Amino acid sequence: MDATTIRLAETVARLTPDVLTEDTVTQAKRRIVDAIACAMGAFDEPFCARMREIAGRCGGGDTARIWGTELRSSVEMAGFCNGATLRYLDLNDTFLGASAGHPSDMIPALIALAEAEDTPGGTLIAAIVAAYELYCGLCDATALGPKGLDQSTAAALGAAGGASRLLGLDVAATGNAIALAVGANLNLYNVRCGTLSDWKACAGPNAARNGVFAALLAREGITGPTAVFEGKGGLGTVLGPFGLRETAPDRPRLLETRLKAYPVCYHGQSAVDAALDLAGRIGTAAIARVRIDTYEAAVRMMGADPTRWAPETRETADHSLPFTVGVALTTGRLTSGDYAAGRLADPELRRFMQRIEVREDPEMTRAYPSRNRTRITVTTAGGEEFTASRDHPKGHPDNPLSQAELAGKLESLWPVDRLPAAQVHQVLAAVEGLAHAPSVAPLVDALCPPR
Repeated sequence: MDATTIRLAETVARLTPDVLTEDTVTQAKRRIVDAIACAMGAFDEPFCARMREIAGRCGGGDTARIWGTELRSSVEMAGFCNGATLRYLDLNDTFLGASAGHPSDMIPALIALAEAEDTPGGTLIAAIVAAYELYCGLCDATALGPKGLDQSTAAALGAAGGASRLLGLDVAATGNAIALAVGANLNLYNVRCGTLSDWKACAGPNAARNGVFAALLAREGITGPTAVFEGKGGLGTVLGPFGLRETAPDRPRLLETRLKAYPVCYHGQSAVDAALDLAGRIGTAAIARVRIDTYEAAVRMMGADPTRWAPETRETADHSLPFTVGVALTTGRLTSGDYAAGRLADPELRRFMQRIEVREDPEMTRAYPSRNRTRITVTTAGGEEFTASRDHPKGHPDNPLSQAELAGKLESLWPVDRLPAAQVHQVLAAVEGLAHAPSVAPLVDALCPPR
């Protein structure tokens, strides 16, 4: 194996439950609650129902439950289905480095494996921390998009590491799991470009599924490419040279991830926050034009392509600054319901979006990614200007969601017509006690109909 593979495998091996600080455990549990909230909020979406239909046809061998139902599926398909449901609303966490990504895409795959393996809760937490360390480490080290690779490439790597930790694999087997996952899952950046499709919600969970599969193969002695990072034809050949930054044992990369307050691409969180501020001060009828100044990544992802001014899919709309800011300014809110087909085609909203200009501010680009700066300037028909700006949106490590706000997110997204509201408190209690729980069964029980 090459040195990078060995180093990553050794990192996974070091991240045992007993070395995690209290803060790391707490923050990992917060990501679990947030991930569950996002999944439950999307439960009734037609896309998510289709995912359950597909997963329900897959079984045999070890199985795991499909959240919100009485169905079981294979470990890999349960993780994929629950993960795609989690990702659908674009409300889950984010890591920003040289590349951006959504590491909680991996959490359902690891919970499914932990359920099937009857793994202690503390081991699941350590597996999640390990998965985040590898995922965020790759995103921190190199810009995947400009080389044509998608963030989901990191999900395959991270899930392989997390699953290896969960399965108790040694360094050699973990290295093979990593090599198998990376060698087979260089996913294309095109999934984030132009008119976005259903696959936007599937790419990360699919890669996480494949990472778990790689670890299961490695447990059975299957070997992977021997120099998948540094050798001829390896990841370094595709991306060019890159180095992985070491983190202190008490400061794993999971602590650098950000939660979301609004169902929109993370690069739009500050903009929506600022727009809601402005909506409370001005009337929409008086707005003549809107200028959004922000950093390069936000412009590139949410304000450069013409489709962002005429989104035809939910996936494109939640990656559109004109749409999300337009909705926030004209209604004083932004919810998942604002992405309904009728809203996307609303002629009045479409006309309003044409008044919105998106520009890069070089100073804001230099401040990224530690700060997510956005400034919105609204000019009224009478020539009066109103401005609002944000540096750290709600959910940023420097402006975190409180425990009450996180619990409120879960409660507000809970499908009360499918599952009793009382199970929200069961979920919170199960996650709170997870570090010392002998299995994850009580947590998964709280995510499914009462027996």
